[in-house]
Amino acid sequence: MSSIKLAGRSSAEENKAIHNEALWESEDEKDLVSYMQSKFNVNIKEASEFPVMDRKFSWKKTVKNLREADSEGAFAQVLRAGVQTIVNNMYQTVNTTYEQWSQAVTSTKLEELYAPLHGVGFPSQLGENEVYPEVGAAGLDIKIRNRKFGTLFPVTKELLNDDQTGQFQKQSGLLGQYAKQVLEVYSYGKLASVANMKYANISVPVSETQPSSESSYPWSTSLVGGGSNRPASFGALNQANIQAGFIGLMNQKNLLGLKMSVNPNKIIASPHYNFDLKTLIHSAYYPTSATAGSTGGTFSINPIEGIADPIISRFVFDNNGSVNADSKAWYLVDSTVPFFVTQVLEAAVIEMENPMSGQSFDRDVVRFKVRIRANADFIDPRFAWLGSDGSV
Repeated sequence: MSSIKLAGRSSAEENKAIHNEALWESEDEKDLVSYMQSKFNVNIKEASEFPVMDRKFSWKKTVKNLREADSEGAFAQVLRAGVQTIVNNMYQTVNTTYEQWSQAVTSTKLEELYAPLHGVGFPSQLGENEVYPEVGAAGLDIKIRNRKFGTLFPVTKELLNDDQTGQFQKQSGLLGQYAKQVLEVYSYGKLASVANMKYANISVPVSETQPSSESSYPWSTSLVGGGSNRPASFGALNQANIQAGFIGLMNQKNLLGLKMSVNPNKIIASPHYNFDLKTLIHSAYYPTSATAGSTGGTFSINPIEGIADPIISRFVFDNNGSVNADSKAWYLVDSTVPFFVTQVLEAAVIEMENPMSGQSFDRDVVRFKVRIRANADFIDPRFAWLGSDGSV
């Protein structure tokens, strides 16, 4: 196992591109692309050569043509290639938000190692002829193991051969949509790191990167070194609490007790705060009424106008570990630093059951399996602030 180096922070577009590139990078997918190229001289990654997303595309005609060209066994690979192409195309169109604040990483092994450094000791003042003091460095050793997700999807041969409505393409496309949403759910689950997090058939554990030196993680009022990334009491998303979060992060301390360069630029919330957050961030005038004698008031400037970009996701977990309710949780983060990673080993790999055996033979169904191998977790939570876990 080798350590992944996180030298900088990619933009949301670059993060999305990194994960999209992983769609055809697994060994199974590479073998499939190579097989289709050598057997039928078709590049399945090119829509013009393999137009399975076209509503006029006919699997029935494809079956006939391939039977003339080759054996029945070859068609199974072509059908699998078609579903893989549909899934990959739909995967890329799914609207997700984790790329806007999390660092995308393409994984190459079961477990990846990360080694974030907190720097060295601060320089000392010296007198003439004095010896320079040695300083130590502080860092963390973190590992994130990929987890496996997947599902089986059966299709009747009648639907496959006679579908005139595009249902097969739509249903296959949902495999790609849900595969992408796994990353969204897992990223926001690990960000929340509360007990009993669950969505559909996925249970999300709390952060798995807790150092032995931290008693409370990832959210704490007393991190090692004197830092903190949450208030003593949670508060609703409002102007005063946003300002308190900025002040807290700009006074953040590292493992050595030195102030860190944390510059928050994103506020994450659920649809519950969608309109409140955008009003607070985009109002030209003071968005909160003020009492006599205090800063602000009618027609005074808005000091937090444009201070951070709002990110709204339907998968923000509440303090009960649920995304089914209207969560009141909110976060303030510095996305310019790779403090949290979403790593992908296999994005959405399709496997197909042998159509001449098992249930495919007994019931005239074709069964596909989609496999995702990924994980998400903190590298250093000091670059994030939990304003509320949803309890307030």
